[in-house]
Amino acid sequence: MIILASSSERRIKLFSLLGLPFKAVSPSVEEIFSQTKPEDIVVELAQKKANAVYVDYLGDTIISADTIVWIDGCMMGKPRDENEAWKMLSKLSGNWHEVFTGVYIKSDANDISFCEITQVKFRTLNEFEIEKYISTKDPLDKAGAYAIQGFASVFVEKIVGDYTNVVGLPLPRLWKTLLDRGIVEKYVDRKWAQREIDHRRCR
Repeated sequence: MIILASSSERRIKLFSLLGLPFKAVSPSVEEIFSQTKPEDIVVELAQKKANAVYVDYLGDTIISADTIVWIDGCMMGKPRDENEAWKMLSKLSGNWHEVFTGVYIKSDANDISFCEITQVKFRTLNEFEIEKYISTKDPLDKAGAYAIQGFASVFVEKIVGDYTNVVGLPLPRLWKTLLDRGIVEKYVDRKWAQREIDHRRCR
C-alpha cells in the first residue's frame, strides 16, 4: 500500500491525480530541524514525517513532503497569527521568492528523497487586498501565508518552474521518481493496464 504521510487537503488532492491507490495518514511530528540550507530543511522535515508514519505501516511505501517559502535568505513557514501573516505578505509584495518542497519516499527496499524549487514573483499588493485575504483565514495554515491555488493566485505576476510544487507536492518529479523506481508498476491497477493494452490492439 502507498501511504501519503499528510493531512493536507491540497497534497491529498494532488496525489489522487496520479491514479494510484493510497491512504492518507496524518504524521505527528515537531517541525524542528537542524539543517540551515532550505533544500536540506524541507528534506529533513519530510523525512521526519515519513519516519513517524512508517512505524505503523512497515512494509508499505510512505510518501511525505514539506514546503517552505524562502526570501532574502530567510525562511517563511506557516504564520503564527494574522499579524505575522500580514508581515509575510507585505514582504512578498513586489518581490521574487522561492518555494522549496522536500519529498521523502520510504520503503523496506530503500529511501529516496529530493527537493524541487520554484520561483514566484508577486506583484505589488495594496493594504486592502492583503487585509481581504487575511480575513479569509486561508493564509494562517500555509507556508509563506498564501495558497497559490486559492485567492492568492491573483497576487502572482510570474512563475518559473513547477506550479504543483508551489501548491505543495511536485507531481511531475514525484511521478517520474516513482516510475523509475518501479513503484508505479508495483501499485498500478493491472486490470486497467490490460484494458489499455486491449484497447490499443483494437485500433
